[in-house]
Amino acid sequence: MQINEIRAQFPVLQRRLAGRPLIYADSAATALKPECVISAVQDYYGRYSANIHRAKHLLSQEASEAFEQARETVARFVGAQNQEIVFTRSTTEAINLVAEGLELAAGDNVVGTILEHHSNILPWSSRCEYRPVPLEDNGLPSLRAAEQAIDSHTRMVAISHCSNVTGVLVPVEQWVQLAHSKNVPILVDGAQIVAHSKVDVSTLDCDYLAFSGHKLFGPTGVGVLYGKAERLEALRVTQLGGGAVSRVEADGSYTLREIPWRFESGTPSIASVIGLKAAVEWLDRIGMKKIQELNTALRQQVLEQLAGIPKIVHFHPPAEIDAVGTFSFRETSGKFPPDFLSRMLSDSFGIMARGGHHCAHPLHDSFAVDGSLRLSLQFYNTAEEVSLMRNALESLLRFTPA
Repeated sequence: MQINEIRAQFPVLQRRLAGRPLIYADSAATALKPECVISAVQDYYGRYSANIHRAKHLLSQEASEAFEQARETVARFVGAQNQEIVFTRSTTEAINLVAEGLELAAGDNVVGTILEHHSNILPWSSRCEYRPVPLEDNGLPSLRAAEQAIDSHTRMVAISHCSNVTGVLVPVEQWVQLAHSKNVPILVDGAQIVAHSKVDVSTLDCDYLAFSGHKLFGPTGVGVLYGKAERLEALRVTQLGGGAVSRVEADGSYTLREIPWRFESGTPSIASVIGLKAAVEWLDRIGMKKIQELNTALRQQVLEQLAGIPKIVHFHPPAEIDAVGTFSFRETSGKFPPDFLSRMLSDSFGIMARGGHHCAHPLHDSFAVDGSLRLSLQFYNTAEEVSLMRNALESLLRFTPA
């Protein structure tokens, strides 16, 4: 499938703003949705919009089958077993599910990194001591510091596979080996990685993997928690209700259902789960190998075109370090705040980029800046768009605001 064929499947990319083609550079926040995903959601609501798992009528059966087929599809996509896939609302909810289920205490600690998104800090720091390790000069978190931080009270190592600010790809295999050598489980925040390259939990051997559907070209409102079966069995269930139990007695006692359903109480976002299935099947048709190749080429174009722009300092790792095409930077004079540049790029050039902290205050603090402008690309972006972004930035930075 050629890039023009891929782009034609995204309705948003057909928009024009003030006569200019829309350029979408905010995929780290949420990826665009191909037509097949939109159609799958519409089909559920228009043709068999029923609740799942409770009723025996035809529409409920169709919805239930579609929901469980989605679980099977996602499990296959990440190399898991069906019962190891829990549907949540988001990566955030998936990580909180684990943090709450571990019943962390004040004397416990969790080892993480300075790279983390707030959603992989707050679920731990709000319950016990959180120990973030710093970055090395190459932009990777220090494995040596992590080894020193892990002790007999460490209940989890929690690490992002890919930074949503710098785009750096953390060699999580080394972190898995370290954690397991200390008899500590490891949770991988996969929110940024799963849409860029293949992740196989059977070879990675992580204990948990969390990611969101909307960053994987699927709908909002659905996340995924993978957990090894024995790990999920050991977690305390903290949200109870319909669907989580097989039996409730008059005195309030209950019997939990098997995993994963014991973690899916209440009515889920059925349409979003079905839409996620369509997104994963679409990715399978293109092939994650091809997607990784396209994204690798984009990253090279980002470095060639954007890293040399005068008047900016960027936080992307060196070329020899693996990363994706997520490029965050700060204008050096301080006269062009990230939010200002974001709005100017949007209104004057049709470029959708994000300014702010990107839910990563500690990382920005380590850079001694109060935010950045982020251009985050996906394989539907093109080399021509990267050049247009460079030209737009150079044009804006040529002027000094009053």
